[in-house]
Amino acid sequence: MLSRDEIIWHLKDFAIRKPYVFAMWLEGADGVGAVDEYSDIDFWFDVAKEQQESFLLECIDELRKLGPVDSRMDEIRKEIAQSNIHLANTPEYLTLDLCVQSHEIRGREVTCFDPADRVEQPLVLFDKDNIIRFEKRPPVSAAELSAVFDNCRNRILQESRVRKYIKRGLYLEAYAKYLDNIAEPLVTIARLIWLPEHYDYSLCHISAHLPDTVVEELERLYRVRSLEDIEQNLDYAKELLVRYEKQWNDSLRSSRG
Repeated sequence: MLSRDEIIWHLKDFAIRKPYVFAMWLEGADGVGAVDEYSDIDFWFDVAKEQQESFLLECIDELRKLGPVDSRMDEIRKEIAQSNIHLANTPEYLTLDLCVQSHEIRGREVTCFDPADRVEQPLVLFDKDNIIRFEKRPPVSAAELSAVFDNCRNRILQESRVRKYIKRGLYLEAYAKYLDNIAEPLVTIARLIWLPEHYDYSLCHISAHLPDTVVEELERLYRVRSLEDIEQNLDYAKELLVRYEKQWNDSLRSSRG
């Protein structure tokens, strides 16, 4: 069975020979040194605009030399061409996320990393044109964070948008509005308090980003199986909002000195 290192170095040897590929790096678990048996590989490439989509297809064809592709999902956008694939002769959890960004469209600001950031770091495999830079990132403005907090708070306060579907006995509609108006805004608020620079990460790796006690509180929001569970959690959500709002205001006062 192919190992992750064999795949990484095979694709690096292929990509580095291409004159229109300026840089290659890994993000995710490889970037922050958290690889385990379940980790995928997040490949990133910086290429000339004209070759963005064609190079992605070249990478997939090159990986087919290592083994057959047994699953594949593509997403082609203006600034990034992306494919998530799995090779049949690799471990079950070793999916390969190939992200090819346009050198001209995305710009170099997206490849500037804060050395103190414990969430996003690159493992640079090659960099022909100094694409990857490390600089301290300015904090997200207090005005932006406050606007996000206020929006989340107001969504939670409109719990009637959830409750009306509970009264109608419509579980799917109630569940969708509950996630949109209650659970997701509380997740964002928790991130604003404990990890404001990544407040928009939603549930992505949240168990690693927030304190265990906070994760346990948020997990309760998502453990719903009935309309009764959702209704009970509306009261619980209000309790969390009161406590989180106090912590948020305390953090603002602390940041102002």
